[in-house]
Amino acid sequence: MAEETINPMDLNGDGKVTLSEKVQYYAGKAGEKVEQAANKAFAEVKEDAKELGAKASVKAKDLGAKAADKAKELGAKAADKAKDLSAKAAVKAKDVYADAKEEIAEAADKAKAKIDEFKSKKA
Repeated sequence: MAEETINPMDLNGDGKVTLSEKVQYYAGKAGEKVEQAANKAFAEVKEDAKELGAKASVKAKDLGAKAADKAKELGAKAADKAKDLSAKAAVKAKDVYADAKEEIAEAADKAKAKIDEFKSKKA
């Protein structure tokens, strides 16, 4: 007894391979190849995405650290500027107070002189 070789393209097992069976067979093989290629591409893209995600995470941490450093620097500059302006305002306030004190003293002297003049005219 001779063993029969079964042709894989004989999809219905009738011993004959028709054009329709050949087309279906090769379409199935092409589909398998497309699926394999898609799975391989997906795996590569997934690995690339993991690498890019890791790089993005590192970059985000780096940018966050740089932003924090810049904020500290700007905060320190703002604090220094505020101290400087506060000191200038204090000096200006002292000057205004001294001027006002002097003007009040002059006004008081003038008022006293007017009162004295008024009293001497009345007497």
